[in-house]
Amino acid sequence: MSYILGWVPNDQPHPIVVVVNPNSRKNRRIGDRAERLRAAGGDLVDVVETANLVDLSRVLAPRLRTGVRYLVADGGDGAFHWTLNETLRQLGADRLPIMVPTRAGTIDFVAHKAGIRGVSEGIVRRLSRHVAEDSAPPTVRLDSVRLTDDDGFDRIGFAMAIGGVGQRFFDKYYEHDDPSPTTIVNIVSRTVASFAAKAAGRRGEYADQLFRPTSAIVTVDGKRLPETEHGAIHVGAFEISLGGVFRVFPLARASGVLHIQAGAITPIEMIRALPSLVRGGPIPSKRMLDASGYTMRVQACGDELLNPIVDGEQFRDLERLDVSVGPKIRVAVVDGRA
Repeated sequence: MSYILGWVPNDQPHPIVVVVNPNSRKNRRIGDRAERLRAAGGDLVDVVETANLVDLSRVLAPRLRTGVRYLVADGGDGAFHWTLNETLRQLGADRLPIMVPTRAGTIDFVAHKAGIRGVSEGIVRRLSRHVAEDSAPPTVRLDSVRLTDDDGFDRIGFAMAIGGVGQRFFDKYYEHDDPSPTTIVNIVSRTVASFAAKAAGRRGEYADQLFRPTSAIVTVDGKRLPETEHGAIHVGAFEISLGGVFRVFPLARASGVLHIQAGAITPIEMIRALPSLVRGGPIPSKRMLDASGYTMRVQACGDELLNPIVDGEQFRDLERLDVSVGPKIRVAVVDGRA
């Protein structure tokens, strides 16, 4: 995630702060992004653009000290992830403002789960109207996942592919300049075709890349799994729609539990599970744990370190990850179509 810095301090604190990621794939197609959002929000909104994560920290610090009521992350799930985690770092979970993701990314599963509708300008306009009328929008509290290690890595997320097919899938997904739900379908179609070609004795490198397992020792709720070659290591805090194509993590519907998937699922089992994933059902495999839980430890044990995808953002070269239930994050439900 990258940002453009353009901040001039204001004398008066604003109840709504909008952090713009103009380099999100949707935002790059829209000129004068910040100006459009300022026009939508008026005097109640402080719109800031940031160049990088250092600037994100510097820009947020004075605004968070003034007691921001609503913090809007204009971008996709990755922009929301970075804005949320920087705010948590500065304030802690107990002092978080009400968070507002927009739908300016490629999947936007957090905004979708919260029930947020409309484009960014409409969301900011509607939120400003709520503040002007002294009427609070409804809020929901979204479950989260906390990831830590012994070297200071500490993040809050909502959905993660720590290894196996999910991580390899998103590697392919973000290779595209403008990924979309169509990209998901194309990757799946190409993988199935490649797997079929390999089964027929022809070359199947694409499927080999996507289905390459992750070598790790995995412990779930204190019990070590017998496998060390994992076709999937995934965790979700709530049920997620992947671009309207797949529905994953249905076992996290209950509050306060995680949906955990880990084990030596085979490529053919994953392919056979595709119709179930479309319906939001389970992944049938005797070789894989697919269950609700509370904690997981993943220790890399092969030549490859862990390179997890968390809310669409990749983190590299981690030796171990401890996964647990994170804090509930309060999100405003804003209908930007109104």
